[in-house]
Amino acid sequence: MAEITENAFNPTTDPGKLKGFLESIGSFSEDLILWFNVGQKLYHYTNLEGLLGILSKNDLWLTHAQYCNDEQELTHGLQLTRKVIEEQAQGADPKRKSYLEELLSLLTEPKLDPVYVCCFCERDDLLSQWRAYAANATGVSIEFEPANFSYITGPDCPPTVGLMRFWKVFYSPETQQKIIRSAINYYPFFDQAAAPSDWAKWTAEAIRFFIPTFKNKDFVGEEEWRLIFTPASGGPVKPSYRVRGGMLVPYYSLIELCRQLGLPDQKLPLASVRIGPSPNKRLNAASVRMMLDRHGYESARVELSDTPYRG
Repeated sequence: MAEITENAFNPTTDPGKLKGFLESIGSFSEDLILWFNVGQKLYHYTNLEGLLGILSKNDLWLTHAQYCNDEQELTHGLQLTRKVIEEQAQGADPKRKSYLEELLSLLTEPKLDPVYVCCFCERDDLLSQWRAYAANATGVSIEFEPANFSYITGPDCPPTVGLMRFWKVFYSPETQQKIIRSAINYYPFFDQAAAPSDWAKWTAEAIRFFIPTFKNKDFVGEEEWRLIFTPASGGPVKPSYRVRGGMLVPYYSLIELCRQLGLPDQKLPLASVRIGPSPNKRLNAASVRMMLDRHGYESARVELSDTPYRG
């Protein structure tokens, strides 16, 4: 059995190299937050305990991707990546072949990729989300205004801390393969003098960033977005830990990241809370209204689900 070493837990990402690739693929503007449609909203489904934590601490948690994803998700992305690498290696010149072999090795070694995510959905009051992420519809859907996270995302997150980006989840295998090929081709083209081992390191980091955004096409109805944080190597902010599902789970606190950057505490861009379609939804709506007012979210709306589902 392969051994997990201490280095497997430490981020090694070069934010400058990764940022260059993210800006090169042509699907988003430099500050990715600007790609959102005008007035676009995103929805975070959670149980009542999750809502209590978000409001009382004015915080969101970004969980290590390998602890919050279905293992099949990560397997899907890695299998697709290996297939693309093997295709690219056919007929490659010796230097490129050496690069691709090193890349394949890096993506198969036991490494806890330093990517942390918080998940959102494009649609509110979605039955599949109620069932999967909101305690079988007894929880809530929290509406956020993603453009107003700009105080921490995009270029406002310094490279000494890491990279914070909103990114849409990709369900199309063709799109996923295109991103992988773009990563494979990017670094050898833009830094032709570098060694194949350097190309492989940078490319592996870029692909690891995207693995949490690759899902099987059968899940396209989820319409998911993810806020993704990749900490810099030697960065000043370290992850916290919590116990969940029999695991010790690493995560980053959004408010702690802001404090580390010297930003004043501020309210989350929270627009409304929709109460899930449980038998107690009207009572829950009344208590959620009181809780929002208590924690300074008086302008946020409280709405009831229209979904005819009782769990």
